[in-house]
Amino acid sequence: MSHEIPKVVVESEEAIKTKEENYKKAEKVICLNGNVAHLDKLSGNVESKNEGLKERVRVAFQRIQNSMKQIPLSMS
Repeated sequence: MSHEIPKVVVESEEAIKTKEENYKKAEKVICLNGNVAHLDKLSGNVESKNEGLKERVRVAFQRIQNSMKQIPLSMS
């Protein structure tokens, strides 16, 4: 069993404009040891044939989003 660190590569980012709003939808394509996952950064949806990678990407993205939320100041 090898204890090598997995290689993570972000292969591309596509920008798609919608008709309703003029904003960019960024989709990240993540490749980990030959397995590919597609992450929609707006909705948090992840698509991948590898269920383990899909879950890891989903949890990591959720943790990043939670860490970026503001912490409310106490009213003391």
